[in-house]
Amino acid sequence: MKVTETFFSVEVRDMQRAARFYVTALDATVLFESVQWTSLRIAGVRVALFLHTGPRVGNVGLHFVVRDLAAARGEVEHAGGRVLGPSLEVAPGVVIANAADTEGNTFTLRQA
Repeated sequence: MKVTETFFSVEVRDMQRAARFYVTALDATVLFESVQWTSLRIAGVRVALFLHTGPRVGNVGLHFVVRDLAAARGEVEHAGGRVLGPSLEVAPGVVIANAADTEGNTFTLRQA
């Protein structure tokens, strides 16, 4: 089997709000958008937003490496997301902040 692309699919409850969050907070480029599915490109990686109306099913393993963690935390909040606590050094020189988008999906910001 030859894999031609890898991407993440993130469940959202409000497509317009979620897409706006990723464009504003993480400088995403919209590749395709519809009511049910929106494809974004963030730092060379495709992230798909999928409209989900059923019960919640767990976390998404999204990690974004940023140049300025403090600025990124502010941009998340400015775009309507939430920072889920203080920045933490999880290993020598590895500083992260956990955050959530407007739909409650969590992701990690890591200082480059």
